[in-house]
Amino acid sequence: MTETPTPEEQANIRKSRRTLLLLLAIFLAPAIGSWLLYANMDKVHLGTTNKGEFLRPPRQLDVARLGLPADWFAHHLTLIYAGGTDCDTACRQALQAMEGTRLALGEETQQVQLLYLSQGIPVSDVVQSYPSLTGRDATADVERGGFDGADAPKYIYLADQHGYVVLRYPLAKDPKDILIDLRHLLGLSEG
Repeated sequence: MTETPTPEEQANIRKSRRTLLLLLAIFLAPAIGSWLLYANMDKVHLGTTNKGEFLRPPRQLDVARLGLPADWFAHHLTLIYAGGTDCDTACRQALQAMEGTRLALGEETQQVQLLYLSQGIPVSDVVQSYPSLTGRDATADVERGGFDGADAPKYIYLADQHGYVVLRYPLAKDPKDILIDLRHLLGLSEG
């Protein structure tokens, strides 16, 4: 014969069940929240502090194909302009923005290098006007596909210390955005 619990015992049972459910909810909430966030990442827009647009996925440049030393990207951030079939006004403005941004870094100028990828025009014609600029003919280079194809001359790109092109900046935007990101990245990489 089973005894029916007294009202006091029933209250204790209910309280125990609520406590158990509360503990279960506390331990499951982070897992459920993480799963919901993961399942809805395309709808969540987390703010970033960078001014450039991320390239997804980042593309690694082949230094050998570009005729650069194997460690050319090491210890430097690199601003890249992938020019068109001639270096027109937009091209010259992009190169001036890159040079000006690099010089604006002051003491950290040596941590940033400049790369011009030409598409058929003699690199020497462009490089002679910008002493800190390294130029390479990239007409037949496979990596040009990583520079948005025909739209490449509309952007300045940023590569990290491993040769991965990670950010791009539309030429129409203020070059100060590049400077802000460079200062931020150089501050993070120090120390």
